[in-house]
Amino acid sequence: MKRVGIVSALADESTYLRENLGKYLGADSGAYEVHKYDCEGKRVFLINSGVGEVAAALSAQYLVMRYDVEMILNAGLVGSLSADLKRGALALVNEVVHYDFSASYTDESVMGVHVGRDSAVLTPDITPAVLSEHLSAMPRVRIASGDKFINSSSFKQMLADKFDCKICDMESAGLFFACEKFSLPLIMVKCVSDNADEDADVSFDKAIGGGVKEYVAAVRELLTKV
Repeated sequence: MKRVGIVSALADESTYLRENLGKYLGADSGAYEVHKYDCEGKRVFLINSGVGEVAAALSAQYLVMRYDVEMILNAGLVGSLSADLKRGALALVNEVVHYDFSASYTDESVMGVHVGRDSAVLTPDITPAVLSEHLSAMPRVRIASGDKFINSSSFKQMLADKFDCKICDMESAGLFFACEKFSLPLIMVKCVSDNADEDADVSFDKAIGGGVKEYVAAVRELLTKV
């Protein structure tokens, strides 16, 4: 039976997902509380990582090392950096920019470029996503990831202009590096909760009650295919 890990930052973001993941097998307690399911012929392990790239990377590593998962799914809320993606829109992440990283305090041209790489653009393995008709129909986007909750229009514009990113979050970079280390596919299905502007904090609270439901069908369909 294929073993799939699902990472969601906050419990509120994953409530509807937990209620629709098939047969519930209980939860393990330890460094993390991990909810276990049989869903579409797969053994699924769901973890709430907490906020931020370090928390996300640690939780993904935990799923790999304790449960031997063969791929990581990430479902969660993001801010929009594009007028084309409004609240409630779904997107599949195919590229990540870790804008927080810099090997130089003075050279802005290397912003986001990790040591040993020649580009700020990080490319996760999303190969399993092509098996899902639902996911294949979603726009594929580049996400800006860093340990900042963005509620500034000017900062939003900088990320869009400098890196051509369409959405932003605080976990994707950490998940990318964890999955790259273990050579695992990483499928990130994101639901836009706000426009990453000065009203982002208000919009986030509203989206918890509705927008998070939008990616459940995509996750379920993917689990039938992989």
